[in-house]
Amino acid sequence: MKRFINIGIVFCVVSALLACAPEDSGHTVKHYCSDFEGDYWNALVDSNPNGNNLTNGSIATSWHDEKSGIAGVVTIPYEGYWGGLALSNHCSKDLQNHGSPTDQLYAHVDSAYSGTNFLICNCFWGGVELSLGEEPAYIESIMVAHTTYSYAVTTQGNHLTAPLDKSTSIWIEASGYIDGSDEVQATAKFYLYKNGEPAFEGWEKWYMTSMSKVNKIVFDVKWSGKDYNPYPAYFAMDDIKLVRHKAIR
Repeated sequence: MKRFINIGIVFCVVSALLACAPEDSGHTVKHYCSDFEGDYWNALVDSNPNGNNLTNGSIATSWHDEKSGIAGVVTIPYEGYWGGLALSNHCSKDLQNHGSPTDQLYAHVDSAYSGTNFLICNCFWGGVELSLGEEPAYIESIMVAHTTYSYAVTTQGNHLTAPLDKSTSIWIEASGYIDGSDEVQATAKFYLYKNGEPAFEGWEKWYMTSMSKVNKIVFDVKWSGKDYNPYPAYFAMDDIKLVRHKAIR
């Protein structure tokens, strides 16, 4: 007696097995997205767009995403100033009213990429550190935007700094580290301004899979000029997509 195989059923079964299979023997792959939404994150947003509450200790200066395992810190290197990765929900494209140093937490967008909250990164005092936890992981992508303050100074200038000219570019440089080593394992670059012009508008995706697996990433803002960078070293981040390889026990 002839037997007929239902190709459709076979295809569905094989597809299901592949979808559930770990990427390599003994490991499974977990994907996370830190979008900074919910009560925990809302409590960390400074109501003052200048970040004044960050400097007087009225809100937490560190945060940790329990689901993804990433963590960041807001530092106070000098009295009255802050640096690091701060939560914000302040958005404005009004360069005249929200493009001054007293509006450091404004992102130059209409809204967060998803939800209402995002990160403002202030690298003026040096690179800011994003911890990925004790187990190495890699970032698949990050959504990036300009801040209103940095956009205003780079495109219009102020009483101290001329606007960018076509010979000058500004970018974010990410350096990955692993297992507490001071040696850089990998780097990635993302342009904020290219040849004197904004490299993008709104939110732009930065693909970072080339960084491979690391424990922490240090973000810093660089520029092509030879002298000290006179432009605000700020940018905004949202929807950090993280990938972890978990051992099967």
